[in-house]
Amino acid sequence: MIRLLKLFCLLIVSFQLHAMELSKETHKLDGTEITYHYTSGRSYHVKFEPKGVSYQYLTGSAPTKWWGAFPYTAFEVYQNVYMVSWYEKEYGDHVTLLIDFNQKILYGSALIVTKEKNILHFHGAKILK
Repeated sequence: MIRLLKLFCLLIVSFQLHAMELSKETHKLDGTEITYHYTSGRSYHVKFEPKGVSYQYLTGSAPTKWWGAFPYTAFEVYQNVYMVSWYEKEYGDHVTLLIDFNQKILYGSALIVTKEKNILHFHGAKILK
């Protein structure tokens, strides 16, 4: 029984340490700004800050308008390659990006909720700057 209790305590401490490590990684992109162009024709300017991710939809009807800030999570998959995710609570949109700064490419997946229909966005992009 004592061994089981020790193992349980070790697991709890291990999970807490892992959670602390993940929390350090959630904002690894703070201070980063990128502009990218999707194969679908859409272009965005995105900035990551401690308060969240914000973006301009450059090829939309209001290209100077900033959307956000939305809380985001990011972690480094490989050196200079990041997975990023956020949820736009006010709109119901879910966004996930795989950003490869080494090759200056990005892959995006998003479920965009509208009154008429839900749109699935799944495209690659070239990072312009």
